[in-house]
Amino acid sequence: MLGAIIGDLAGTKYEYQEFLDSRKGIINLERRKKILDVNQELLTDENFVSDDSILTTAIAEAIIYNVDYKEVLKKYGQKYGNRPMERDGFFKNAFSPSFIKWANSKTYENGKSQGNGAAMRVSPVAFLFNDLETVEKEARKASMPSHDSYQAIKGAQCLAGVIFLARQKATKEKIVEYVTKKYGYNLDYNLEGLQENNTFNGTCEITVPQSIFLFLQSKNFEDSIRKAMSIGGDTDTIACMVGGISEAYYGIPKSLRNKALELIPTDLLKIIIKAYEKKKLNKSIIDSEQTRE
Repeated sequence: MLGAIIGDLAGTKYEYQEFLDSRKGIINLERRKKILDVNQELLTDENFVSDDSILTTAIAEAIIYNVDYKEVLKKYGQKYGNRPMERDGFFKNAFSPSFIKWANSKTYENGKSQGNGAAMRVSPVAFLFNDLETVEKEARKASMPSHDSYQAIKGAQCLAGVIFLARQKATKEKIVEYVTKKYGYNLDYNLEGLQENNTFNGTCEITVPQSIFLFLQSKNFEDSIRKAMSIGGDTDTIACMVGGISEAYYGIPKSLRNKALELIPTDLLKIIIKAYEKKKLNKSIIDSEQTRE
């Protein structure tokens, strides 16, 4: 959960410019490669949360208080989606216009989005339930209110399953087998190729397998977030998804944890802390990092 939010915090700094560049057919490879420089701080006071963190918190709240996912998602959409971001160099609102429209709708119908919004918010499902079958089932339920489409549900279930397997200390080889055999995603990417050619895309079909690939290429938590942002495109959401997996697999370095806690708005942070406390998750998940191959 916190790992996903750190990914969002880190990636939001670059997302809007990547969006504008993609519309103009521009790829700034120098900026993308610079992100890999470990001497460049990953989180500073310039970083801020977006819809990825907000809706990750919404899913956590729904689970710990046993409230219907749709009810909580609509509540968060109405509370935060109608509030201007008031930040230079970013979108006017935290949420997409289609999500805001769905959240404000008086009907109780499911939205049909195929976007990666369902996958970006799913990490609490993988951390707060304790068997793979239930994780996949709950990931579907958490997706359907706003993303009731085959591709979105598939992406959310797969990502939640990967995070859960990482929690269970599965090897990267086992994770690859799960992703390719059960969900049929192709993970045959090249990191440099993505850095040189990737453009802005918000679909699960594209960004979920990319995110899993980027995690597989990583050496530790921070390395995974840097690699995620280095391919550009939808940087905050890709880094959010990678961060959820990497937290479960590696843990989070204390320095990044502490900086993130300073940057997360208090109302969101209270829910995230309560989620860790309520489920008695091992504190080492957020207190330390280990290198695993």
